Amino acid sequence: MRKVGFYPRLAIRSLRLNGKFYLPYLLSGIVSAAMLYDILFLNMNRGIYQMKGVNAVQGLLGFGAMVVAIFSFALLCYTNGFLMKRRQKELGLYNILGMEKRHMARLLFWETVCSALICVAGGLVLGVLLSKLFLLLLCAVVGMEVPFGFEVPAAAVVYTVAAFGGIFLLNYLLNIVRLNKVKPIELLKGTESGEREPRTKWLLAVFGLLTMGAGYGISLTVSDPVTAMVLFFLAVILVIVGTYCLFTAGSIALLKALRKNKTYYYRTRHFTAVSGMLHRMKRNAAGLATICILSTMVLITVSTTLCLYMGVNEILDRMYCRDVQTYVNHGAPEDLPKVKALYERKAAELGVKMEDFAALCFYAPATEYANNRADIEPYLERADGADVVGDPADGPLRVYVGCNLAPNADASLFAASVAVGTSQLELSSSWSFTDDCRAGRADFWASLGGFFFIGLFLGSLFLMAAVLIIYYKQISEGYEDARSFVIMQQVGMTQAEVKSSIRSQISLVFFLPLVAAACHTAGAFPMTKKIMLLFGLTNTGLFLLCSLGTFLLFALVYYGIYRLTAREYYRIVRR
Repeated sequence: MRKVGFYPRLAIRSLRLNGKFYLPYLLSGIVSAAMLYDILFLNMNRGIYQMKGVNAVQGLLGFGAMVVAIFSFALLCYTNGFLMKRRQKELGLYNILGMEKRHMARLLFWETVCSALICVAGGLVLGVLLSKLFLLLLCAVVGMEVPFGFEVPAAAVVYTVAAFGGIFLLNYLLNIVRLNKVKPIELLKGTESGEREPRTKWLLAVFGLLTMGAGYGISLTVSDPVTAMVLFFLAVILVIVGTYCLFTAGSIALLKALRKNKTYYYRTRHFTAVSGMLHRMKRNAAGLATICILSTMVLITVSTTLCLYMGVNEILDRMYCRDVQTYVNHGAPEDLPKVKALYERKAAELGVKMEDFAALCFYAPATEYANNRADIEPYLERADGADVVGDPADGPLRVYVGCNLAPNADASLFAASVAVGTSQLELSSSWSFTDDCRAGRADFWASLGGFFFIGLFLGSLFLMAAVLIIYYKQISEGYEDARSFVIMQQVGMTQAEVKSSIRSQISLVFFLPLVAAACHTAGAFPMTKKIMLLFGLTNTGLFLLCSLGTFLLFALVYYGIYRLTAREYYRIVRR
């Protein structure tokens, strides 16, 4: 046992022999490490400092890196637990051959080291190879020129190694805890021990309905966009709790209801499917709920960011009325000629030609910012030569002066000059400001482009996690059902009936998370629609179209996953 190199060689052999289970685990680790490196690379790349709205984009990338790290930890811990469960019989055999738990701990240590080296090294190599591609994509969506050169930020490498080193270390410690808790005879039995039929937990089901109903209720009743943003995460937590409760208790109640339906239950393809799922639904409910939550995250993340990106021109058109504009809030009519004269004087000094010049005073409710096209245009249309528009009862008086400039004019210089001049004027209110709307458009475009990029990036991560969980779930159930279907064939079930039963079982459970995810997305639509107003998007039709398109595309991908995993499940069962 103490021979040098024995445990490393045994660990490598174990990884190779368990390739069907370890390969998806290692691939997901490699991809996760590559994604973490790439998002850190983008955040640390020198070229990003040339980007408009760099602060907003870097903030989004930093948030994305944190999400990738946390999600990678959760994903690899989940899959590591599955692998340990599948290998219990193997470890039990080692115990019979004379290995003590301390010897198996050494074996698990070297397996963890080998897995970590493969994932981290492979992830860094893949990340470096893809880094320029991701930079090209980010530059494309934010409208920025691609910086020349190639770099590998040392800090990104160090952070990636540290993050995944910590994840694999924690996985090893969890494996040691599992190993010490289990008895040797339980290791040998592996996953063969059966389970009693679970009882329907009505209290848990009612609690799930209440929490999910509360989350949906918040989404349907909230009316203010700011309140919607504040309560969004509370609603998300309530729906997540309700989803896990209902999948745990509600799925058992559903299967028992199907069993009571004799017309449905006493058919060859339904009998084995319902009875088999009923006895293991207690363990599988959490996996199904996780798939549902991940699917919902993909749908909402991609649909909202896609809608914002597609509607960016509409948003910018609403937000900015002119290239340069000045507001005096709580002003007075005598402020208007002073600001008008300032614009004309600065235009003459800088040799700038003003176009679409507009100047007026208007009364507006205090709740309105009155700094975008939607607020200004109605007053401009009503002005028709008048200097003051509106009713004093509507709110304080606002003074507005704005203009467009020739395409080659320096809007930033003109706006800065006007801002300095405004501060030197004797106005009735000190609350005045000047916008360089060209720079504002560029910054906002970059921010929304970065938002869209992060949405696609995280959506891909959530999708990968859902695919991995689905794969492991199908493989696990395939090995659990193989013996049952062999017995059923021995008592007369044909291959066609076996395949029909498999199709019934997989269809019943596989599409339940997709249906629930569609319900969650629809329930969140009123709240997310109001949150979109904070970004300036009022086009509900565009948001609805993006949501439907995202769901249809995701459903197509989901169906493809179903076909592939069902085929693998059938191969395992019919052996």
